[in-house]
Amino acid sequence: MSFLKRMFGGASAEDERREGDRLWDAKDFFQARQAYERALEKAKGASELREHCEARLVACADAMAEARIEEAEALRRDGQIEIARGELATAIDLARSPKVRERARRAMEMLERRDAVEQATAVPELTDDERWAVIAGNWDEAQLEELDAHGEEARAAILAVHAVADESDVEQQKVRAKSARAVLERLVESSSSDAVYLWLEVGRARLIDGDEEGGAKALGAFLERVGDEGNPDARLAAHVALAALADKQGDEEKAIDWLQKGIDVMPGDPRPFLQLGVYLRQKGHAEEAVEVLETAIELMDEDRPSWEAYQELGLAKRDAGHDAEAIDLLEKVLRFFVSRSRLDFPASTARPLAELHEKAGRLERAADLYRSLANGSDRANHLAYHRDAARVLTELGLLAEARRMLTRAAALAEGQPEILADVEAKIAKLDEQLG
Repeated sequence: MSFLKRMFGGASAEDERREGDRLWDAKDFFQARQAYERALEKAKGASELREHCEARLVACADAMAEARIEEAEALRRDGQIEIARGELATAIDLARSPKVRERARRAMEMLERRDAVEQATAVPELTDDERWAVIAGNWDEAQLEELDAHGEEARAAILAVHAVADESDVEQQKVRAKSARAVLERLVESSSSDAVYLWLEVGRARLIDGDEEGGAKALGAFLERVGDEGNPDARLAAHVALAALADKQGDEEKAIDWLQKGIDVMPGDPRPFLQLGVYLRQKGHAEEAVEVLETAIELMDEDRPSWEAYQELGLAKRDAGHDAEAIDLLEKVLRFFVSRSRLDFPASTARPLAELHEKAGRLERAADLYRSLANGSDRANHLAYHRDAARVLTELGLLAEARRMLTRAAALAEGQPEILADVEAKIAKLDEQLG
């Protein structure tokens, strides 16, 4: 259709419909929608033309909404939560069909849940609603729909199962697990063949309750029912739980086999490789862990790097005696956090990195890392980090700063007489040197 014909209104309804179809085929849904709207304005009694254009208007709006949903997911992965939230709000407004509108709403809900997971990492005490957001943060729609359908009773039981790991009182753990198990088993029995993800929660509850055989059966039932298209996070959780059970029973080969099965069902996903690599490293198979973890990193989406994978590869390199490569990898993890303005580094990365720098004689870097850890969120180890920092600062000849760190360490060592005596002795020695 010529520009002048459109400009001066010479195009017929049929012309506009053909123009809309051309733009539709080109996937220019915004312009196609405008063409179909013009066609409808000019259409008289042409019911077939009107039906075609009206159907395409709905499809164009849905296609634009789906594009917004995909864009929102990319933004979420990039950490741009507010912009992603705006894209999904627009998608909800654009969508014309109930299916796409519901998908946009679900995506918004999942965004909020995932954002809650991020925000919750800095919260020492979580409410039940906040804990639920953390637990459900990686659920897919099918898992969310199934477990939500059982209402508050299921929610309370699942919260109890996931809270047990945080209980320091073993007897209280057993009480909570047994109560939650009874509820979940009753729900799974009443659901009959419809239950899928409930079996995963039953398996967790049984294992915590000490029923290893029953837990393994429940996890097996879940894996049979979920199929290859189910939530990969949930499937991986089941394989990891079964591997942990085998390891607890002293069967390292069976544990590795369960983790390998996770790779077999998700060969293109880096997460099962990461889990296997972590296990191999922890069991002393550093070189094998390096190989598996390198594969995990190769499979990662470049837009979604996993700092945990780089951390684990760095630790495996360290365990294999490749200190220089380990330092490079662990420093890469810290750069990941710095680029996101997050300076409270994970202790699981920063502490071994500080130790490696100290071993290599890079004392300034080691001291910086120990001081950072002494001010970070790993509060349980603040005393150790202060003492580490003081030791390295003393080697550097920065005695006044070393003394400051030891003074703070002394305050943290109250109630630990042996450590306090050692700290005070070091302070006294520094006082002599400082004059």
